[in-house]
Amino acid sequence: MKRSRLIRSAAVSLRTHRLRTFFMTLGTLIGITALTVVMAYGRGTRDAVLDNFNRVFGGSTIMLMAGGGSMGGPHDRGPTATLTLEDLAAIQRDVPEIIAFDPLQLLGAFDVVYDGESSSIMITGHSDAHEIVWKRGVSAGTYFGPDDVAQSARVAVVGEKLIDEVFGGRDPVGESIRIGNVPFEVIGVLDPFGIDPHGVDLDREIHVPITTAMRRLTNVDYLTSVKLAAVESADLDAVMLAVTDVLRPRHGLTDREPNDFQMITPVQVEGMIESGNRVFTLFLPIVAVVSIVIGGVVVANLMLMAVNDRRSEIGLRKAVGAKARDISAQFLIESAAVTTLGGVLALVLGFAVLRSMGSVTQIAQSIGDPETEAAARVALSLPWDVALLGFGTAVAVGLLAGVLPARRAASLDPIETLR
Repeated sequence: MKRSRLIRSAAVSLRTHRLRTFFMTLGTLIGITALTVVMAYGRGTRDAVLDNFNRVFGGSTIMLMAGGGSMGGPHDRGPTATLTLEDLAAIQRDVPEIIAFDPLQLLGAFDVVYDGESSSIMITGHSDAHEIVWKRGVSAGTYFGPDDVAQSARVAVVGEKLIDEVFGGRDPVGESIRIGNVPFEVIGVLDPFGIDPHGVDLDREIHVPITTAMRRLTNVDYLTSVKLAAVESADLDAVMLAVTDVLRPRHGLTDREPNDFQMITPVQVEGMIESGNRVFTLFLPIVAVVSIVIGGVVVANLMLMAVNDRRSEIGLRKAVGAKARDISAQFLIESAAVTTLGGVLALVLGFAVLRSMGSVTQIAQSIGDPETEAAARVALSLPWDVALLGFGTAVAVGLLAGVLPARRAASLDPIETLR
């Protein structure tokens, strides 16, 4: 029998048994949609997280944190008041691979008053090396310089979102604000950065000189953390050992005492991300594959039911000359056609789901919710290879699910079926 006639016969059969066709298509649709959405969202999440962390930890840099805690989080182990500016000077002196550093003092939220209105804003102390170490400059005005740091100047650089939130859309450069009880002059606006790995919106913070933060706002002589920049060719593991050799004697630690500081490199960060991303790269795809297998079983069972319901048709076709391979081919075509249709619809549905999830970003940006915006800031698209995998899986499921029904249909005895 000609292939075109087989295809027409399969199409007529599928149209005739619409309810059965619907359920077979639905089984494939659910599984393939789950597979494509999970894989696309998992990849987008991984890329977004990696991009986010690379902006903070990227390049030949080392994050040095006091107290063995995590950057920006609570320090649950060891003291937190041991890392000082003098430690950093010693590191730069004794570790030649370190070419620059930016000390941080994370002050938390302060009441910032402008024109009689108060807002709760995150305040961070930085050095004049911030632009070099973090590769983040200003979009307006200037960043503070070494003289500002040396003199504990009361100057501030604000995030771009504060232009509307605090200053009502006016140019903030040259304006006066009060942080706590201390007056400051705004001298610049930070380049946009986005959400940091801890979910903090860095476009909604204010930078002040590190010495100003320590002396005028918190009255402390220790640092929260510091970002060290090494030469590109440096072995960061060796640099960390050298930094450890500098800090342990300075902090009076004995051989039996653990470090009262912690360091992390981009390689370690990437490993942690990959480990945490396994739920997207391994476990969720397994769940999707199970859904596909279940869909294939549904298709196979319905096709077997179709063979039993169409015994007379099969016997009649064999009686008038249809060969066993023709009968087998028609059932395979029907099975593959149904699952292929389900695969195509799944790709359309998956794309629509990802688009609707992506619209959350615009909503989050409009309401200014940093946490929601961080969760939504994912590359929500359907990569061509994921789409191809979904389509190919649908076709494969159809062919595999149709093998047994096709064989059973081809093996029927026309005499028995026509009795």
